[in-house]
Amino acid sequence: MSKITKALERARQDMLSSGAAPRGEHQTTPPPAPEEMSYTQTQVLGQFSGTLEPGQMLSDGEDMGLTDCYALLRTQVLHRTRELGQNTIMVTSVGQGEGKTLTAINLAMSMAKEMVQTALLVDMNLRSPMVASYLSLDVERGLADYLLDDVPIPELLVNPGMKKLIVLPAGKPITVSTEILGSPKMRHLVREMKDKYPERYVIFDCPHLLGMPDSLIFSSFVDHIILVVEAGKTSSDDITKTLHLLKDKPLLGIVLNKVRGA
Repeated sequence: MSKITKALERARQDMLSSGAAPRGEHQTTPPPAPEEMSYTQTQVLGQFSGTLEPGQMLSDGEDMGLTDCYALLRTQVLHRTRELGQNTIMVTSVGQGEGKTLTAINLAMSMAKEMVQTALLVDMNLRSPMVASYLSLDVERGLADYLLDDVPIPELLVNPGMKKLIVLPAGKPITVSTEILGSPKMRHLVREMKDKYPERYVIFDCPHLLGMPDSLIFSSFVDHIILVVEAGKTSSDDITKTLHLLKDKPLLGIVLNKVRGA
């Protein structure tokens, strides 16, 4: 067993012992399906095509293996959160380039394809935003404009052409992001996102953890955290350091990304 596998197994055992894992199967009545979406304020940008690199982005003609992986992740998230009304999920990674943005996008898209809930994807990486680029959204404004200039959120939301999915881009990159991401204004916005539509899952694509304070500060605002780890790249020492940073945080689970031959 590799050092990384051992570190992930220890994390899994810690989650089980702390009660983060499912408490068993429950027969519950799901909430009513949301009504057909009709956007009157949100900008609608055509029909989403998913024309990015094959095997990376879900689309109408997606690879079924990839779809199944994200459907499984979605099911695990719903199983552990829905009954408790926990609908704000932060997606982060140990370091840069481990696939956390694509994980956040695909999880949000998978959530939007499920019958019961809608999804809101928020780009929290104010220093180096990527969500709009990945989704080919021709937008200039976003979250930073709300936090710095009080632009109303409805003016910043975008529907990428996929039913039940809304995106809040980051806007133009800014270098001083730590203070505003940890501000009372940001906390209030997260609370409003959580409470306004209880059936909606809010997925926050956040910066990596090691070497940057942004995500650690923001983590206290959300219900749960998903940590993305790249197979064959992330060292066991870095995983251990990251798990130590998150020891008192609501870690929902770890996604092992880019597994070769999977």
